[in-house]
Amino acid sequence: MTEANFQKILGMAIKEIYFLDDFKKSSKFNTMKKQFILVALGALLFLLSCKSESASPARSPTLPNLVDTVSNKQKEPEASIPASHDCVVRGKLMEDNNFWIPKEQLWICVVADDITRDSDFGDSYRIFDVYDTKNCSPVKRKVLPVNNSPDFPWYIFQNTYEEKNQVVCTSGFEFTFCYDVENREFLPRMKPAYLLSRTALDAQSGMTQSMAVYDQYLFGHAQDLGFFAYDLKNKKQVQNFLPVAEYHLKKENQFQALFLIPAGDKKYQAIIPYFDINNGEIMFSPLLKNPISIDPAVAKNVRNNRFQIFTDLASSRKGKIAFDLQEQTAVDLPADISTAPVGKVLSYLRDEKARQ
Repeated sequence: MTEANFQKILGMAIKEIYFLDDFKKSSKFNTMKKQFILVALGALLFLLSCKSESASPARSPTLPNLVDTVSNKQKEPEASIPASHDCVVRGKLMEDNNFWIPKEQLWICVVADDITRDSDFGDSYRIFDVYDTKNCSPVKRKVLPVNNSPDFPWYIFQNTYEEKNQVVCTSGFEFTFCYDVENREFLPRMKPAYLLSRTALDAQSGMTQSMAVYDQYLFGHAQDLGFFAYDLKNKKQVQNFLPVAEYHLKKENQFQALFLIPAGDKKYQAIIPYFDINNGEIMFSPLLKNPISIDPAVAKNVRNNRFQIFTDLASSRKGKIAFDLQEQTAVDLPADISTAPVGKVLSYLRDEKARQ
């Protein structure tokens, strides 16, 4: 119904009321009919008000203000890494025979106390302790075996810790022990192994002088015995990682070890570790520009050769790769020699070195 029609009906209703009043005076018209008309008029007025409200422009419902509790929430400030700690060990601590990891708030040290004190030699530093420096509470403790003699301490090798493998190790004459920072536990005891047989020269032979990590391999250097290594990929069952060849320089009583490091897709990188006796550190230098596909097997009868020769399996002409273990280098072969049989390559290497 339009507004004009509604107003027309309203006017007619009002006139009807006036007409009824006049009629009532002359004919005493029934009052009930008048009341009916008044009720109808009221209903029409109600409809008009409803129509007026519906005709007004539609308004969008007012939504409550929503608070974005995710984006507006202030981020928790990261805990600052402390610059020091004030924890004290249970027992006696040798100077520098400890290692603190501020990011992890772990303090690792080797101490001596009444448990390890020897009646003849006195303090024996062979307790491997780990502390939480947030509250100085002990985390782990391991009493290590006597390191050849009670007065030979076990030393923490700080270079063993890095972000990838997260181990802190100590190594003695016979065994290696590591604490796994990532999993908060000690690794199983490890024992050095060598490709060639070794002979101790004196009481110091076999003493671990340094340790370091390359990729996922833990290397150690023992006095008079040379390099040993462990594969850390499976920390629950750490395996010895042997070189593919070793060259014994008898005059210097040194062993130069060639390790082939798996690089995936049957490719290998080659390293011959070097122990710098002046600073006590193990040095690594990859011998290949890029890992190559080779067969890592070396015949037992040539493992102690100065020159080690491998075939590049990805090369269309099966080019040769040669290493000089005495010089600790990869040899740059001429093109005609690199594709020759192994015997000819070996003769070339020997002749070249003889002329130098």
